[in-house]
Amino acid sequence: MARETVVDSRQEILRIAARLFQQRGYDATSMNDVAAALKLSKGGLYHHFQSKDEILFEIMNHAMEITQERVLNPVRGIADPEERLRALIRLHIEVVLSPRDREITVMLHENHPLPPALRKRINSRKKDYIHFLESLMGEVQDKVQKAAHQEAHRKLQPLHHARRKVSPRAAAFALLGMINWIYQWYKPEGELQAQNLIPQFTDLIFGGIFA
Repeated sequence: MARETVVDSRQEILRIAARLFQQRGYDATSMNDVAAALKLSKGGLYHHFQSKDEILFEIMNHAMEITQERVLNPVRGIADPEERLRALIRLHIEVVLSPRDREITVMLHENHPLPPALRKRINSRKKDYIHFLESLMGEVQDKVQKAAHQEAHRKLQPLHHARRKVSPRAAAFALLGMINWIYQWYKPEGELQAQNLIPQFTDLIFGGIFA
């Protein structure tokens, strides 16, 4: 029997499995397919993961860990809400476009079946991120509104009734939808690279929702 290639970590298995799930479809990819791509025997793969459901759950959970470490943790220490949101937009886009982790993060937003108990755990982590972003959107709206009142007061001008502002929850879902959908059309060789996308997406949010 050919000598099996040593797999450095569970993360490598997850990365390769995520790529196969994305390319072939989750249902059409077997544990044998994953093992073959890793040059492992089926028994070697089962040494790390007991089922395809467990692999899918761990892919999604790993995606949430990436989001926690590279997006949420860095922005929590930023005091100003506007700067915190700008940083979150930049970091989230960078995670979505990360060549090594792209397959992992894509799987987080695909609608694949998970057993109810595992699905509940992933959804709980997703909701935590949404609630953080929703709260941040509200903080930025409050800051912008306060600045508008102060400017009107300074100029001794009445502040006309502003149009109804977008709810923080709608704003949060709009931003997440924009960023998480990038993988559907992004091409590494295309004109829209990260350095172009980040300022444009930031302008869309601040020039639209907070205008």
